[in-house]
Order: sequence, then C-alpha cells, then structure tokens
Amino acid sequence: MDFMDFMFYYIVFLTCLIFLLAFYFAVKADAIKRKLETQELQRKLAEAETEEWREKMLDKVKEKIAMTEEARDRMTRGEDLVAKYIYHQQGIEELSTELFSIYQKPINSVKKKYPDLTELDLLVICLLGIGMDNVEVCSILRMEKRTLYRRRQLIAQRIGLNSSTNLEEFAKNILQETLPEA
Repeated sequence: MDFMDFMFYYIVFLTCLIFLLAFYFAVKADAIKRKLETQELQRKLAEAETEEWREKMLDKVKEKIAMTEEARDRMTRGEDLVAKYIYHQQGIEELSTELFSIYQKPINSVKKKYPDLTELDLLVICLLGIGMDNVEVCSILRMEKRTLYRRRQLIAQRIGLNSSTNLEEFAKNILQETLPEA
C-alpha cells in the first residue's frame, strides 16, 4: 500500500467518523428536546390534576356549549359527564359513550360520512368541538402531546382537511350543526 492509498483510506475513515459524530449529536439533541417536551407536558398534566384546574374545566364546558333549551340540557349533561370523569376517574369508554349520546346526531353524521374514523378519533373531535385545548385533551385522554398531534394529523387526513389546525373549526361546526336556532 503506497502513501496515496493510505491517505485515501485515512480521509474516508475521518469522513465516516465525522458523519457518525454528527449523527450521534443530532440524535442526542433530539432526545434531549423530546425529554424536555415530555417534562413540560408532565408538569402541565400535574398542574391539571389540581382542584383549580378541575373547576376551570367545568367552567370551560359551561361556556362552550350554546345556551338554547336543548343546549342547556346538553350543557348540564356534559358538565355532569366531565365532572364525573375528572373527579371520579371514570374510564374513557364511559366518557365516549356519554359524549356520543349527547352529540348523537352529529356523531352519526360524521361516522356515516367518514367511516374510516375510529372511536378515539370521534372522541377527540367531540372534545375539540366543545372547546378543549390540546393540553386538556391530553390530560383527559391520558395521552402524550406527540400522540395527540399524530392523532390530529390522522383525523385531518381521514376527513380530507389540509391540516390538523382546521380540525377545531371542523369539530365545532359539526357539533353545532344540529343545534336548534336560538
């Protein structure tokens, strides 16, 4: 092996080493970023377990459901449902069953129009439709933020929206479409 061959292999070795180090540090930085995001979400979820947060959740449900006669009935049922779920840690199945009964007509309409949506997709649509934000939905469903974002993307894709940011508007419109005129 002459000097030129040695230099060639040495440069190839150094180049590979540099790429491996760059890859290692990129992966490590991404892991640190994910860990910080997870810690922030855990902090928010721990904060969400306080009595004050539960009261805010109940107030938010009251504000988000329209005040027509039918909506007043829905509000009371929705308030009771969220209170039962938050205070007594009822299962997600019970939460979805009761929410689906409150919003039976719009949910059936969505199911018929978009048969690829899962029960969890419909539950996320309901929670977004009554005005819950991402942290609240994560807390209620005991789901990580990244999991919820991915779920939102899948829902948007399944219903043909350009982005998951339009999902809240879609959800609010779908739940309000069957309310009687005030």
